[in-house]
Amino acid sequence: MFRILLAALLVIVMGTAVQAEDQRATMIQELYELSQDVLTQNIVPVRGGSKDKPLGLYLGTKEDTEFRSGYKNVEPRTQCEWAYDLHQFILKNGGGWNNFQKYLQESPPDVSATGLLNSSIQSASGGKDPKDAWDRAHVPYDKQAAFADQWWKTNSQAYSKTVVPPKDWWTHDAVLDGNNLWTRYEQLNDKGSSDYVMWRDSELAKLLKKQ
Repeated sequence: MFRILLAALLVIVMGTAVQAEDQRATMIQELYELSQDVLTQNIVPVRGGSKDKPLGLYLGTKEDTEFRSGYKNVEPRTQCEWAYDLHQFILKNGGGWNNFQKYLQESPPDVSATGLLNSSIQSASGGKDPKDAWDRAHVPYDKQAAFADQWWKTNSQAYSKTVVPPKDWWTHDAVLDGNNLWTRYEQLNDKGSSDYVMWRDSELAKLLKKQ
């Protein structure tokens, strides 16, 4: 009986692992297709990646960034694998839009556009509030950069060998691009509300400032 139960458990575990890997492959392919879409302009305005607009992060502010590290030369599919894995890391650490929505429901604030904006400004300007949805759903830059360092050491010889410019240029570009690519993907897949865009821009602005 024990062997039968163990075999059944192994089948379930293996099936779950295969399902997770299939989901990862599917979403990476969708991210890749988005990253290569320069004709409909679904990604170029916020990310660049065309001959006329170098890869970077473009929010239409003075803090717009053109990537200058070796990250910009990474094969696009690897960048998409990175974006997916970074998002999973953010989710596991309590971040992301879905967690943000959950935190709002746990402690409902003023969720009007004005209320969201005021809360975002307050969160970005001062200390952390453990009850504030904006703070709870934000995984700090340093934590994401540390994950980026580990991930790229495992997945890129070019990163491991880079000296000039320093590795933190690469991790900075990677953190910005991973979040930018993923949130644009979400925005184009049933999360295109004005509240989502406001939350997204707030997250990217914090990361630009290394917060």
